[in-house]
Amino acid sequence: MPDKQRFALDIETISTTEDPDFNTPEHWIPFAVVVGHLNDSRSEPEVEVIFREDSSIRAEARMLNETIDWIADRCDSKNRELLTYNGESYDIPILKHRAREIRSVEPGLNIVERLVLLLETATHTDLILKMKDRNGYWTSLDDALDEFDIDADSPEWMGRKVTGADMPSMGLELMSDRPNADLRRAVTRYAASDVGPLFELHDCLSQSMKS
Repeated sequence: MPDKQRFALDIETISTTEDPDFNTPEHWIPFAVVVGHLNDSRSEPEVEVIFREDSSIRAEARMLNETIDWIADRCDSKNRELLTYNGESYDIPILKHRAREIRSVEPGLNIVERLVLLLETATHTDLILKMKDRNGYWTSLDDALDEFDIDADSPEWMGRKVTGADMPSMGLELMSDRPNADLRRAVTRYAASDVGPLFELHDCLSQSMKS
């Protein structure tokens, strides 16, 4: 039997409006995509943060193409399982919307078809839904990890803990023409902390359902 090919995905975004709605894909633009991969032959996941280098549509297209390439290089298309946390309602709709926007501006960039193929050849497990089934209420990722005593990185910036609320302003700064290696490292650590633990959380949830 071939190895189970699990990969995980999360996006870090900036908003396009002053009052963004998390359920409206048009209100968000990704400045980084975080991907992880783990199969049965590895003990720790491989995690990569793929950044958009500037605000141009071509830079966004390169980021999405690199994401798809990264996953395709590691996962058998016949045996993929995609893990997300709230990906069904947030990450996946935004990525699909942005792929369509890229095509409308640059018809020659083949993002839509590549993204659809990637998603259609994977079984998607949204772990926030598994937590909802388990607890009967919505649970943040931090609380889900705490529930199973799963460690996650907690980077700091300017003397305080980085949170998801910091990502839009940090993302805008990273896409500017003012390079900041320390800021990039802090964002990389935070973004990776949203993906690396998903594999262990998936294992814990799967085991709890059996017991």
